[in-house]
Amino acid sequence: MFFGRDTELKLLEESYHSKKSELFVIYGRRRIGKSRLLEEFSKNKNRLLFEGLEHLHTSGQLAHFTKSLKKQNRDPLLSQTEFKTWDDAFTYLTERFLDRKKKSLIVLDEIQWMAARQTKLISLLKYYWDNHWKNKKLMLILCGSVSSYMVDKVIQSKALYGRISHQLHLKALTPKESVMMFQKKRSQEEIFKYLLIFGGIPKYLEEVQLNRSFSQNLNRLCFHPGGVMSDEFDKIFYSQFREPQTYMTICKILKDQILSQSSLLKKAKLKTSGGTKQYLDNLEKTGIIKTYYPFSSPRKLKLRRYKLVDEYICFYFKYIEPNKEVIESSSSKNVFELLTQEGFSSWMGFAFERFCLKNSNALAEIMGFANQVLNVAPGFGEGDKKFQIDLIYERADQVITACEVKYRHEEIGTKVIAEMEKKCSLLKLPRGYTLERTLITASPPSKALQEAEYFHHIVTLEDIL
Repeated sequence: MFFGRDTELKLLEESYHSKKSELFVIYGRRRIGKSRLLEEFSKNKNRLLFEGLEHLHTSGQLAHFTKSLKKQNRDPLLSQTEFKTWDDAFTYLTERFLDRKKKSLIVLDEIQWMAARQTKLISLLKYYWDNHWKNKKLMLILCGSVSSYMVDKVIQSKALYGRISHQLHLKALTPKESVMMFQKKRSQEEIFKYLLIFGGIPKYLEEVQLNRSFSQNLNRLCFHPGGVMSDEFDKIFYSQFREPQTYMTICKILKDQILSQSSLLKKAKLKTSGGTKQYLDNLEKTGIIKTYYPFSSPRKLKLRRYKLVDEYICFYFKYIEPNKEVIESSSSKNVFELLTQEGFSSWMGFAFERFCLKNSNALAEIMGFANQVLNVAPGFGEGDKKFQIDLIYERADQVITACEVKYRHEEIGTKVIAEMEKKCSLLKLPRGYTLERTLITASPPSKALQEAEYFHHIVTLEDIL
């Protein structure tokens, strides 16, 4: 079944139904649902869908392209055809598939593998677009999972400059879209636990069996020999990056802290250079890490802080990686419970803070000021080891919204007011600004807290999901 992605589907449909040819680029990390989105969008259209295969050279990619074309297009001419070059393949598409009378759709999925990570194929696509395709009612979609390639070699390429009509960075499902995948078969609290561990990655959430409990699924997926999520960590890095070990090292350093570029590179024993900064840029393009600037500070590079925000990778570092041997050798069906019986609630609290940082736009929508946000970040000062305030919004309407994030099993009482007052006293507001206080909580606020009317906004789990 297909859930969510209404905004993305609307953009694709508008492009398809335009009167001119459209060159559309989609990129996003593996497992994010790009191919599934394109499959849903292309239903009942005059379409051809092709997918590049990892680790194949050009000859292998062309053989796979030919095989795929024969399955989709019942042209007798193809029975004896084997394309030896991309030029031959595109000439065939031009002469035998494109139709001037109705819109055609061609999808080149995993284009970075199809191109063998080179740029020759992109240059050839530019030639065919300019000379044959742009006037033939074609929607051409280039899609890829290696974000650095898609940004640097496709979107920012000189070959396609001025030709791309739309670009879409496909990200995780929103919390509300993620909930839809559970089809009302699990409680909100249980669903939220999955989101704190797997994020809104559709493929991860698809692995959850809805007739099993949270513990049963975690044991099966992450804490069992051969569990599909027990080795997902390696697949993320080896499929995405040329130097996976370096990227893994950077993420491991960031697993429990937020660091400046200089501190991070020093700990990773990497030189401060443009080439080294590319590692950080690539991780951010993939959505694995995120950068923040301190509250009320100029956006200078030296003040920039990096934080690991990928939910699964954080969970992997905490519970899977340190226990690999136990997971591989244990015959118990309750390894998850055995390994997480101490400190799991505390870890989930930190995971909730990460969730709020990562979903700050959705939270701003709930509170009604999303169009006013200038900057959002945890409240940290230069040299601080811990955040002073969990989340701070700087707004164009001269308001600072400071957020306290609480993940507890019991209801939140009035004690939180004193905690918030102490933290807010550390803030130095710009002149003329108003301070709003917000509580974001996974458990309900007590009646006494609500009656105190201390917080300007109280965002609950029900609001989020």
